[in-house]
Amino acid sequence: MKTDIDIKDDMYGIIKGSALSKAVSGKLSKTLRPAGSHKEDIVISILANNNAELQEAFVNVNIYVKDNTRDGQAEENSIRLRELCSLSKDLLERGYKDDFRYELSSQRVIAIDGKGEHIINNKVLYQQVNN
Repeated sequence: MKTDIDIKDDMYGIIKGSALSKAVSGKLSKTLRPAGSHKEDIVISILANNNAELQEAFVNVNIYVKDNTRDGQAEENSIRLRELCSLSKDLLERGYKDDFRYELSSQRVIAIDGKGEHIINNKVLYQQVNN
């Protein structure tokens, strides 16, 4: 069985050095977004993790994107969001490693109230067989 930490390490390894991680202006993190960051950061977190013979976990890969400002009002940066959605879909859609597989379960763009940012929320299904 893999722990949440092991699974985050696996997903980090998939993202680090990829076209997605090279495209963002900020950091890739397995813990927290850097305090006060206004860059395009990627944060990996675990939603659920079971202990069955077929271990399944849901992993969030969240990408933060700063809004554009128009007439003093925050407005989603649709062009940038579309670009990063496409890169993350290409990377996370489906893949295999020696002892696990992963598949993009859903992708949503969510506004963060009062922050002038949106999150691309990639929900990834992670699976491995425990012997």
